[in-house]
Amino acid sequence: MRRKKKNKRIILGIDFGTTNSLVSFIKNKKPEIIVNERGSRTTPSVVNFKNNSTVLVGELAKNQQIVNYDTTITNVKIHLGENISFNIMKRNYSPVEVSALIFRKIKMYAEKYFGFQIHEAVVTVPAYFNDNQRQATMKAGKLAGFQILKLLNEPIAASLAYCIGKELDDHLMVFDLGGGTLDITLMEYNNNIFKVLATGGSTSIGGNNFDRELCDFIVEQFKKETSIDLKNDPIAYQQVLIQSEKAKIDLSSVDETRIFIPYITISEKGPIHLDFTITRETFERIIDKYLNKIKKLIKSTIKEASINPQWLKSIIFAGGSTRIPIVEQTVIKTLKGLTNNEIKVYRDINPEEVVAEGAAVLAGILSEEIDEIKFFDITSHDLGIEDDSGNFITIIPKGSNFPCEKVKLFTTTKDNQREVTIHILQSGINGNNNKYVSLGRFKLQDIQKAKAGEPNIDVTFSIDKHEILNVSALNLDTGNEEKIIISGIDWLVNNGNEDRRGKSLKII
Repeated sequence: MRRKKKNKRIILGIDFGTTNSLVSFIKNKKPEIIVNERGSRTTPSVVNFKNNSTVLVGELAKNQQIVNYDTTITNVKIHLGENISFNIMKRNYSPVEVSALIFRKIKMYAEKYFGFQIHEAVVTVPAYFNDNQRQATMKAGKLAGFQILKLLNEPIAASLAYCIGKELDDHLMVFDLGGGTLDITLMEYNNNIFKVLATGGSTSIGGNNFDRELCDFIVEQFKKETSIDLKNDPIAYQQVLIQSEKAKIDLSSVDETRIFIPYITISEKGPIHLDFTITRETFERIIDKYLNKIKKLIKSTIKEASINPQWLKSIIFAGGSTRIPIVEQTVIKTLKGLTNNEIKVYRDINPEEVVAEGAAVLAGILSEEIDEIKFFDITSHDLGIEDDSGNFITIIPKGSNFPCEKVKLFTTTKDNQREVTIHILQSGINGNNNKYVSLGRFKLQDIQKAKAGEPNIDVTFSIDKHEILNVSALNLDTGNEEKIIISGIDWLVNNGNEDRRGKSLKII
């Protein structure tokens, strides 16, 4: 009789991306990317519903974008936390459910690599994700069978990949531009201690925006030449969009490229081909409005950190969209204009893989394969409640270190008021506090009869290690308390049917 060898504890590091997803782990104290069944290090974050019982995920799904565009879902990450659904074959699927299918695909090929089941993971999210988006990410991972040990902000992950184990004293900007989101983070690093000073960015700037702008430009030029609007033909438009992405990638290494799509449409005179040459200069002009937004976001993030720009020493580029030469040039030129310093650029690690590698580092720390580090992250939004006059009352200000807990005292506004409604809000993106996100609401009832202003009600906001919010209201006079774990994803899960439907789907 032989003692059965126990499986080594494996914690995965997952970069769930808008365009592509990656999975990694620690091997011999270093991050290792796990290849999928096709031998690729990246898996497209694309889902195609082949029928009501089978879905394609990854490269196979991406190949269906043109012919089966109406049953193919791309860029689902940017919809996490939104009250929308995708109607596929007379069924509604939430962004959480679709994301869970991608997580399940990752889980399947990681388990095939190791030969046993894996349930624990560290998952990265944009630093600028709000509470609803974080909750939705957690839910998607759970539906896929993961216990997410930590939601790790992507800039922190990138810095972990570069700095872990190095005796450095550095002042960093992490500039992370992916397919759908931009994160800008300022932090200090000193001998395995990270401290975030400020975060900025946008959940509506990324490589997908560049693809769409280039696609629309080409479609407009084609319309001028032929009087045919390809936007009226979904299959033709999808072809141009896919070729626009490829052209964007080509223009990172060449000065011009050709987009040729034979038989893209037909006229009274017969078939028409699309044949278009695009130069890097033209492409840069097309995306100029986004470059200007990037400049403004860099400046506002530095201003928010209340630091002298001279403080900055280094920059880490993360995300595939930072491969675009004009993006890197814009960032470096903007920083030099602010600091007059020679900024050290970290480019040793593939920018498309650096976040996944950083997730693996934290996974290795949690599994005790790597020495522990400390990092002090901050909240990316103001959190508070709406008062009786409709004003936003901040309880946890943006830039607070978390985990944390804050308490504020409130009272009633009417005589003999027996209940109050706690409406929880979060400030909008890009510093736009005129657009608040509603995170949820609950009632504190059975308040004692008293004149307005007499009852004492403590409202407590606490943020956990995932930057997810919990709120409670306590009537100090009666001891009555109500609590809510903010779960703005209730409307995303289709009355619980996602568990049955998601698990019944065969993934290929």
